[in-house]
Amino acid sequence: MLRNWRVLARHFATEGAAPKVDISLLRPRHRILAAGGMPPVEFDSERQRISRRERFGKYGLASGVSVAELFPTVEELEEEQALGVYRELNEVKKEYLELEKKKKEAEANRLAELEKNLKKYPSILAKHEASLVKQEKEKDEKELALEKRIRDIQEYFGYWMDPKDPRFEVMLQQKEAEEKKAAKMAKREEIQKKRYAENVQ
Repeated sequence: MLRNWRVLARHFATEGAAPKVDISLLRPRHRILAAGGMPPVEFDSERQRISRRERFGKYGLASGVSVAELFPTVEELEEEQALGVYRELNEVKKEYLELEKKKKEAEANRLAELEKNLKKYPSILAKHEASLVKQEKEKDEKELALEKRIRDIQEYFGYWMDPKDPRFEVMLQQKEAEEKKAAKMAKREEIQKKRYAENVQ
């Protein structure tokens, strides 16, 4: 046991402190990035032109990217012009001014329409209120007819019944059927009287 302590003491005397152990489990590339350094080019995607431009933008001349790679090629410029990606400032200004003019005209037209409608508002409101009064009168007439119907049914059957009761509907249908039957019989009697009158003459 004493021998083990001596070996351990000798080890610390020669090494000094214990060696540093990386417990972050980061890959070397990510350790460099975490420390704020510039990682080496490892992947094929990093060798592409777009990635090399990004690398130059991030790390500057220290990235080792040629400045000539940063500028677009003649083919790229022609393609951009054909697609119309970039336009002349004067064209864009002119288009913007036309759009603003159309917006102002549309807004002016809308305000004029609102002014016109505001002038009509009192007459339209009066018509609306008159129609509401008319609806109320019609509603009152319908309600009165319904109340009369309810009273008739209650008098016919001899006791009060809630109109929301399901039996009320059955009784209503029964009374209507009896009324139809009575009307039919009255019509038949009238026809018989006419026939009798014709035969007598």
